[in-house]
This record gives sequence, C-alpha cells and structure tokens, in this order.
Amino acid sequence: MVRSKTFASPRADFTLAAVVLTKAQWVIPVFAACLLAAKPSHALGQAAASTGRFRITEKSADSLRISILTGTESVVQADGTLLTDPRLVTVTAAGKTNLVFTASECLYDQDKKTIRSPGELSLSTGDGQMQLKGVGFSGNLAGPTLSVSGNVEARLDKNFSRLPIGQARKKTDTPSAEPELLRITSRLFELEPGRAVFRGSVSVIDADGTLNSDSIAVGLREDDWEVQTIRAAGSVVMQADQIKTTSEQADYDLVTGLIVLKGNPSWTMGERSGRANLLMIQREAQSVNAEGDVYMKLPADSEGEGRFLDFNALRGATANGGDGRPLEIRSNVFLFQSATREKTGFARYIGAVRLARGESRLQCSFLNVHLAKGTGGVVESINAAVGIRLVQGEDQLMAQTATYDLVQNKIHFRGEPKWKLGMQSGQARSVELSRVDGVFRASGGVKMQLPRPRGDGRFLLPVDSGKAAKKEPGGEPLLVVCDSFEYRQAVNAKGLDSAIFTGNVVMSGEEGLRVQAQRVVTEIDPGEAGLVSLDATGGLDVSTTGENTMRYAGERLVYSTSDETVRLTGEPSVEIRTWLEGEPVVALGQAAIYNLGTGLLRLTGDPVLKTAEGELRGSEVVFSPQTKRLRATGRWKMTLNPKTIAKMRGRTKKQYEMEKGTP
Repeated sequence: MVRSKTFASPRADFTLAAVVLTKAQWVIPVFAACLLAAKPSHALGQAAASTGRFRITEKSADSLRISILTGTESVVQADGTLLTDPRLVTVTAAGKTNLVFTASECLYDQDKKTIRSPGELSLSTGDGQMQLKGVGFSGNLAGPTLSVSGNVEARLDKNFSRLPIGQARKKTDTPSAEPELLRITSRLFELEPGRAVFRGSVSVIDADGTLNSDSIAVGLREDDWEVQTIRAAGSVVMQADQIKTTSEQADYDLVTGLIVLKGNPSWTMGERSGRANLLMIQREAQSVNAEGDVYMKLPADSEGEGRFLDFNALRGATANGGDGRPLEIRSNVFLFQSATREKTGFARYIGAVRLARGESRLQCSFLNVHLAKGTGGVVESINAAVGIRLVQGEDQLMAQTATYDLVQNKIHFRGEPKWKLGMQSGQARSVELSRVDGVFRASGGVKMQLPRPRGDGRFLLPVDSGKAAKKEPGGEPLLVVCDSFEYRQAVNAKGLDSAIFTGNVVMSGEEGLRVQAQRVVTEIDPGEAGLVSLDATGGLDVSTTGENTMRYAGERLVYSTSDETVRLTGEPSVEIRTWLEGEPVVALGQAAIYNLGTGLLRLTGDPVLKTAEGELRGSEVVFSPQTKRLRATGRWKMTLNPKTIAKMRGRTKKQYEMEKGTP
C-alpha cells in the first residue's frame, strides 16, 4: 500500500508584484535556488533485487555533493524497483544538507536512471526555507530532470530572499517567530539542467500582492544551479496595493537586480496609468525606465508636470487642474527614481515630449521633475529644455529652457524666449511667469508688438489719408524695445490688462510713431484688443509723421481714449514742433493738450507759439491744424518778424493804391 505524506500549510505571502512598489521583493529566484541547490549524481548505483530496506550513496561527478537515496522497502518488479517512502538527500562535502526529496512511493529504473510515481512529491531545502509539493512526478537522474504533473505548490520564507546572492545569514540575524512565507502554485513543474519552469495558471501570492502568468521560467547557473534569472511569460499580471502591471513577458536578472517587462507593458496606480514598448525596473535602486512610445495619463488635480500648462491661469483657465480633464504625457523615454530620506528623486521625460490637457499643450525635448528628499516624493521643481513650445488657448510661449519653482510658484524661461499673449507678442533674454498674480515679466533686450490704439488714434498712429482706405481694420501694431517689460492680466478676464515698459523705451508705429521715454505704462482692453491709455515719463521725446507731422518733448505724456486727449507736461516747459504750409511751427509751455477728435492743440503755462510770421503769447494759446488758425485768451501778445511786417505793409500799400486808382 502506498502511503501519503503531507506538510503543514503556513501563511502564504508574496512580494514579486512590487514591480512598481519599492517595498516588494522578487523572491522566486531564491525559491528556485533552494529547490535546485543540489545536483544529483549521474547514477544511483545498483539496487538489490529483493524486498527490504533500500539505500544507495553516490558522489557527484564534480565531487561537490553526495546523494543518498533510501527507502523503507524495495521490491524489484519487471518495470523497475518500487521504493516505499523514498527519500533523497543531497549534502555538500562539508556535510551540509542541500535538498530533501520525499514521496509515498516511486518506481526506480536502474538502467534508465528514472523515477516516476502518480503519488505525491515533497521537496524542501535543508534549512527549511523552502518547501514544494505536487502530485504525479517523473524524473531522469542522469539528466537530471524532474517533472511534476499536477497540484504544484511551493512555499518560501521571504526573509531569506532579502539576502544578497551568495551571502550567508549573519550570526546577528535572528529569524522571526513567525517567518513571512509566500505561496506559488501551478499545474506543472519542470526541472532540467540550467532551467526550472512552473507552467499552467501560475500564481504567486503573499500579503503584499500577487503575480499571475502562464509560466515562470527560472534560469540556473550550470555548476551549482544557483538561480540567475526569472522569466514570467504569457498574460503576466502583477498587483500590489493600488499598483497593477500587465505585460506578455517579465524578466528578472538576479545579478543586476533588473526587471524587464516586454510585450505591451502597461501599469495603473489609482487614477494614474501608462504604457510603453519596454518597461525596466531596478528593484534595489527603486528606479523605473520606460522606453518606446511612452504614454501616461494623470488625473487633472495632480501636482507637478501639469503645472506648466496653467501658465496663463488667470486668463480663463483654472489653476491646479485646468478644465478638469486628465493630463496626458507622451515621450520616447521615461525615467523614474524614487526619493529617499537621504537623496532626492526625479521623473524624467526624454525625446519628443508632449503634455496635453484640454486646449493646453507643452512640447519639448526634455522634462525633468525634481522630487524632494525625505518627503515621500513631493515635487520641488520642474525643468524643461530644448524646443519648448507652451500653448494655452490662443496664448503661446517658446524658449530653449524653462524652470518651474513650485515654492515661489513661478516659471522662468531662458534661451531667447518668444511669446504671444492675446494681441501682444515679443521676445527677450529671459521671461518670468507668476502663477500667483498672473504677472508676466520679460527682461534684457525686450522687443514687442502691441495692438493698434483703439478709436481714432491719429496722435499715436497718424495715417496718410491716401492710405487709410487700404488699411485693414485694426491698422498697424506698435513696435516696442526696452530693457524690461511687465504684463498684468485682468483677474478672471474682468477689467483691463496693463503693460509696463522700463529702461530706454522706444515705441514706434510703421507709419510714423516714435516714443522715447524711460518708463511707459499702458492699459489694454483684452476683449476689444485695443490700447486704452498710455503714460510715458522720463526724457520724453515723441515724433509722428503723416498728415500732421509733430514732435513732442517733455517729461510726461498721458494718452487716454476716454476723452481722446493727449496731455504733455514738462519742466521748465514742453516743446511741440510741427509744420504749417511748409513752414515750421514751435509751441512752448508748461503743458500741452491735444484733442484727437477736433485736432485742437492747447498750450498753457506761459505758452508761446512760434511761426514763420512771429510769436503769439497769452494765458492760453489754441492752434487748429485743420483750419490753420491761431487764437489766444487772456492777456495776449503777438510779435511779428520784420519780413511779416514788410509783407503786411506791402499788401496794405498795394491795396491802398488799388483803391485810390479806382474810378
């Protein structure tokens, strides 16, 4: 009668699924190493041809191990020797037990060096770190090979797997009272030189997670059968906590500690997901490398990468989440290094990087997310480089490098940044965006284009009457150069935007406007895309061309579309120069007011108007370029030059003679 032996079922644990989680362990290699530590000898020797106890001892060919096969009873049959309670023990030359094999019975063929049985098989390591059982087995001792045909179940102490390969447990290492065990099940198990395979609905389970696949192959070193590699193949699914990975193949190299997922690998973690052509995980270093057509999907409220997309948050977008849609990221390569207490971490996207959320887009060649150490992966800063193009609606910004400081909540662009915000565009040596207050700052060699002034605009952009009909609505923009520029958006698109230019400011229009000042402050209506007001100060010099060519000099010029006036003030006086019928006209005073609607120029503060004919003084002097007439109010005085007087006298004399000669 065949006797059956079983062993206790300790708690099942598993750590292989921690392809993403750093706390998990790949322990299958150790399991296989324990299973295959001892290589059977080429022959078990000649069994006795009679019933009774059986024992045979053989030394391996390399003389590194001794195999001892025993049985409580042996019966020679026509097809071999039937062993009852067979037990195979392999020991080292030093006497250390490697492997213990037990079964209820098996049939041993001395000539073919094979064993087989439909009964139950049990395997265990000498130190008890691993146990395996199954039903129905066969093997070739000359191979050696072993096959288990059903109900394969293996259990392994996880603590053993945490030791580096080839390193013995230190004397100070004290095993826990209840060792953590993992459980591996499959339908089939095969062992051959250099390879051990679990096949058919393979499942690895412990408290940390699970792994399921069609097969798990263990690569073994030829001399001592120490585990070198692990390969899970066919519908590989690993799950640990909230992280799940799927692939067609998963390879684990014990020497390097590298895990490689191939065959459309993908992963999910809560609302986060991703895929690539190749996924590599370095377990010990706690790092991840994804290559080839990388795609990741992050929730709308995720911190980090998506911050770039909200650069213009006060202009109709919502900070920290945009329009509520998820963030999508594409790149050629993705690298991840988890942060620890001792060092910072990172998430890097390399090659053809694309970020998208709703209508917001970011493209660049490199994106690096810095993770602060000792914080569990909190984003500290973000860097982008090479070919940066940032788009939010109709607004866009381009540069070579960009840095997002999450502490100050600011984005810095360098490398000849260029931008288009609403109707204004420009370039500079550096740009800073503040997401706190929506302020845009540019510095160093600023060059810009502003929209044409709203309304008549003859002062700022006088248009030749012959060209006016040919111009498209809106006219030509204002061109600006300065040392620095600041643009403040209207909060929630309500009110007016403001633009401030400082340092050697020059504003010009393609049809004649030129404004020189040290500081220019403008207000812009984003809805109407028009300039509402302008305030220029410091060394002011303004000139225009067109129908009414003028030049203004003073300390301050204020332009407002509300009353269509331009006010010029200065110390000790302002100066306005124009032409009248080909002759120069010079206006002096403490203040000048020009009405764009009527074309009237008013001078106050001891005004003086100088023409080719003379000077006009008064409390206020008014000049109309349209009617070519002058008038003064209050106490006024007119001084004519000699040529004018002579001309007037000549005209009067001629008129007198004509009247006298009249019949």
